[in-house]
Amino acid sequence: MNVHYLMQYVSRQLHTIVRRYTLQGELLETVCERIDFEDCLEAEPEEFRQSLLQSAANAFPVLLADDHSVAYAAAITRNERFLVGPVLLLGGTTYKHKLPERQLFSESWLLSLHHCSPYALLKEILLIHNLFHDSAVLINDAFDFNCLEKKETYEVQKNFTDIVFQNQETAFRHNPFDQEIREFSSIENGDVEQLSKSWEEDYIGRVGILAKEPLRHCQNLGIVLIALAARAAIRGGILSDLAFSLSDSYINQIEEAKNPEAAISLGRKAEYQYAVLVKELKEQRESRKSGQASDSKISRCKDYICSHLHGKISTSDVARELYMNPSYLSDLFKKEEGITISEYILQEKIKLVKNMLIYSQYSYSAIANYLGFTSQSYLGKKFKQATGMTLHQYREKYGVKEFNPEG
Repeated sequence: MNVHYLMQYVSRQLHTIVRRYTLQGELLETVCERIDFEDCLEAEPEEFRQSLLQSAANAFPVLLADDHSVAYAAAITRNERFLVGPVLLLGGTTYKHKLPERQLFSESWLLSLHHCSPYALLKEILLIHNLFHDSAVLINDAFDFNCLEKKETYEVQKNFTDIVFQNQETAFRHNPFDQEIREFSSIENGDVEQLSKSWEEDYIGRVGILAKEPLRHCQNLGIVLIALAARAAIRGGILSDLAFSLSDSYINQIEEAKNPEAAISLGRKAEYQYAVLVKELKEQRESRKSGQASDSKISRCKDYICSHLHGKISTSDVARELYMNPSYLSDLFKKEEGITISEYILQEKIKLVKNMLIYSQYSYSAIANYLGFTSQSYLGKKFKQATGMTLHQYREKYGVKEFNPEG
């Protein structure tokens, strides 16, 4: 293995120093790709670095930080020890492993440090650790080892026990799970009427407390509703990017809600919109199924096109998938459908473009790229031929206004 290159890579990723030692603590190599970081090389006493090395464990790499968020990471292999840092960590995370006491560094030295997240530092020290170990350590396990205080997990379990006890004392019951299944199944099936009925069901029980403050509780509840609804819609066939974009927009709006009622209302509106999207999609599919395509080859052709609309598709691609001669497939499709395969592909892509213009926040160029058009102008030309409107005109007329990124 080219260990020197590995050290160079990590140094460039974190803009800091990477050192390699023997197991006994003898310095073998120092790599620093930053040419403006020479002063830092001499700023740390050697005894300070040696104490950091001793913190390295065989099972996990170790992240060490002080109260100012200055941090290092150490890892041990079969034959060597690695020390990465210093960096300045972002965020308010508390860390299990503290830097040993030492004389405070100057303000100018602190300002010279690269700012990064704990995730970025752990990711790079994990790369070093895992390359030299047969069993890889996962990033979540490294976080638990370095960043999760025992008292935090204790508090979770303690609160859980308290809540269960209080619920038993007060005969509190949560909302029934079967009602939740009916609610989100109606979204997955595009059944708007059933969704409305699920909201009106009468049952014993209520939603648990998701925050102590009423507005925050309702905001959290609205976010949960939207997250579950988005995934139900995806199961119903809605594009994941479309579903998640809609989710992001609603959740951001919920964060701006000024009262609990508005937060819950936004969650319900999101559920309803997802159900309508699935309903419309299913109606389009049913319409295609009830068409003239009596030949199973044509049905298979349409299925392939439907599942590959998010890229470039040619008649040759479809024919190859169906093990057919392209010319024969083209003639058969034109005879059954009255249009060519290329025209059908464009027709289905235009339907998706309409959907994305209405419900997503994507720019016109992003939509063109996502659906395999050669350029935004080419998409615009084809779209106007099909609809009589420009992309901008269509979005202005039908688009949900808070999604409109073009003005």
